Amino acid sequence: MRAAFLLLLFCCFRFTLFAQTTRLQGTVLDAATHQPIPFASVGVAGRPFGTVADSAGHFRFHLPDSVQHPVVVSSVGYAPATVPTASLRTARAAVIQLKPLALRLGTVTVRPGKMRTRTFGRTSSSTLMTARLYTEPGLLSDELGKEQGTIVPLTTDCRLRDVNLFVAFNRFRAVTFRLLLYRIRHGRPAEPLSHPDIRFTVTQPRGWVKVDLLPYSLYLQDLQEVAVTVQWLRSEAQEGNPKAFGIAAVPLPGHSIFTRDKSQARWQETAGYLSIYFTADTYQTSRNQPVADTGAAAADTPENYALPDSLQYTRFISQSGLPLTNPQHYGSNPAAGRYLNVRGGRLYYERYGKGQPLLLLHGNGQSIAAFQLQIAELARQFDVIALDTRAQGRSQDFTTQDFSYELFADDVRQLLDTLHLRRVNILGWSDGGNTALSLALHHPEYVGRLAIMGANLFPTSEAIEPAVLTQFQRQLQQAQSRNATSTETRLVRLLVQEPHFTLPQISTIQAPVLVLAGQHDVIREAHTRAIARALPNGRLLILEGATHYAPQEVPAVFNREVLQFFRPR
Repeated sequence: MRAAFLLLLFCCFRFTLFAQTTRLQGTVLDAATHQPIPFASVGVAGRPFGTVADSAGHFRFHLPDSVQHPVVVSSVGYAPATVPTASLRTARAAVIQLKPLALRLGTVTVRPGKMRTRTFGRTSSSTLMTARLYTEPGLLSDELGKEQGTIVPLTTDCRLRDVNLFVAFNRFRAVTFRLLLYRIRHGRPAEPLSHPDIRFTVTQPRGWVKVDLLPYSLYLQDLQEVAVTVQWLRSEAQEGNPKAFGIAAVPLPGHSIFTRDKSQARWQETAGYLSIYFTADTYQTSRNQPVADTGAAAADTPENYALPDSLQYTRFISQSGLPLTNPQHYGSNPAAGRYLNVRGGRLYYERYGKGQPLLLLHGNGQSIAAFQLQIAELARQFDVIALDTRAQGRSQDFTTQDFSYELFADDVRQLLDTLHLRRVNILGWSDGGNTALSLALHHPEYVGRLAIMGANLFPTSEAIEPAVLTQFQRQLQQAQSRNATSTETRLVRLLVQEPHFTLPQISTIQAPVLVLAGQHDVIREAHTRAIARALPNGRLLILEGATHYAPQEVPAVFNREVLQFFRPR
């Protein structure tokens, strides 16, 4: 009886699912030769639905029945075709023919004088943020056709030699992209420029990728800027690796990163500047567009714009090795993991090693895996308890209330009560450091020694680099427009609105505290020094050459100093 009920329920679910969506499929052909057009873009006008055809011109994707917008099929070098959705829904396998355009290659004008090679765009590989072009949690997301790019200034007369982009991380064996160029209207990408189909494949896990453009004769006239984008065509996964790809970026005022999910979707704009640049042969230089010669390798090329004072520190921001491969599966290790129910949530933690207890608290939006370069070494001497903070990693939150460091500290208190622990040593990074300070203020009996990395007392420009605060505020506005009570919104709101500690307040903390920060941390050095001075038993350590990601950038130094501080006296 139960089996019959489940079968009936499954059938009803299938009926409901297929009543709501229809699979559209077909083949894209060249109208002149009747040969397949590889990697043609298929997208619903103005909506984030569609896909990219495969190398044989075949495509298929699911479309909600409520969507009646026409489907636009396009490819570089062809006139786009608009197809009513009704005809695709009724056809078992539609055949769509595109008419080739007469592509006129750019003519290089020979002028008196010496032609010079210049660079245009962001030539620095340093990054404060990562523009994630692809993530596939749970293998549910179809990213084919996703497009991302930025606006690059040019001179009004140039021939493009190559385009370069810095891959912050690539967890695929190989990814194939299409390069696209657009005119700019009202500060956004508009109609595409006429040029050959430029495709390239990325296989390296990180670093600069150079695409030779000389074979395509791309000669641009009367353009002072152009949008350059890459479109995701296909990928080959690497077993055991998370499926993720990102391009280095920095939150530079006056610049934008443009993204759209499918070829006909609306562009979404995010403040920032992708690490993408051209080298080009040019005869003239706009007075308002400083450029640099390219005699050196791309990674060593000087930047062609001056960073404002508030962003000088971003020259030193580097996510070298991020995200890390995490071969030990910290944060997802069933042999070491446990769950604990707390008020309004469920916490996940992992335990390693033996000795005095040492609690690890990660930063905003991270997880236990953030400490993957620390856990093994610390576990040789300590009973390491690594916690996923509420609503992050594998921990859950069942409320819609705003997050606070006091709430997170109370979660820690409940965890330590359950484990029957007191006077625990704590290592807190960023938000984890703020949580540790809150615990020391409100529940001092639980705290032994503290090491706090990149913590702050209040969310103002006195404590945090102004450009970073501006970026957080923009992220909060965007997140609130989507869902004011989502986990994403509440985590960003926490960065903008918390904490509210004072120097006199933390001067009551009697526990020994090691205050760490990177030399080029987003937490201002003067603020970090003020924290260390205010603590009665505070000790300061600025990690030379490092940033807010010091535990992952200089793990040997970081681990040595933390072990020495926590080692039993």
